[in-house]
Amino acid sequence: MLTPVPLAQRERLRPLFSGVPGLHGVIDSILEGVLGNAWADDPTQPRVARLELDFNLVAGDPTAAAAAETIRSLPSGEHLAVPVSWEELLFGARDTVQPYDRFDFGPPERWGRGHLASLRAGLPDGWALERITAETVAAFAALADSLVYNFASHEHFLAQGVGFGVRHDGVFIAGCASYAISSRSLEFEIQTHPDYQRRGLALVTGARMIEHCLDNGLTPCWDAAHEGSALLAERLGFGERRPYTAYRLG
Repeated sequence: MLTPVPLAQRERLRPLFSGVPGLHGVIDSILEGVLGNAWADDPTQPRVARLELDFNLVAGDPTAAAAAETIRSLPSGEHLAVPVSWEELLFGARDTVQPYDRFDFGPPERWGRGHLASLRAGLPDGWALERITAETVAAFAALADSLVYNFASHEHFLAQGVGFGVRHDGVFIAGCASYAISSRSLEFEIQTHPDYQRRGLALVTGARMIEHCLDNGLTPCWDAAHEGSALLAERLGFGERRPYTAYRLG
């Protein structure tokens, strides 16, 4: 049985998650205690651990006593990522497991600041790109709740996270936000209103967020759940596409 890991002890879990193939910004955020939850079989000498932030990550020793119980206890419908060494246990412990492809992207060897500036400059007249503030966060969340829902409140988002949005006629039509954030990295979340898709707005907001990361010493992290998201990451200049398998639990 896993028990909650106090914030001061979460860093002890990091070596267990070195083999998880994606969602590195999420891992950083949870281990640093900014967002999410963490459990382990033994917080001081962990062999098995679970992290959760709108996604589950389980890692450690798949032969440990708590490993199979941890997999079996995850609710149906949840999404999961595990190291490759856990795959045999996963399929043995669950009756229904639906694999699907994801793509992890890290930073390139060098970001092209000129390329980012050119992407950001592609807005028509009258459309404004702006950082989200206390006055605009509710309107930003109205575009898509996923831009802020990992945070406990709008105030928490403003205190710990960051977002940039494009407004047209006073309404946000595109946005990029910190799906997860820590002192070392930022995981991206981008949304565009259906009526304004395929106009380059995701590139505009994504480029601005990359610039924010570079200006603040954060590693931009991108984890794509589908081909469209992966292509967007490549156009923004992210590094090599690294495919891996994630799972939806039945």
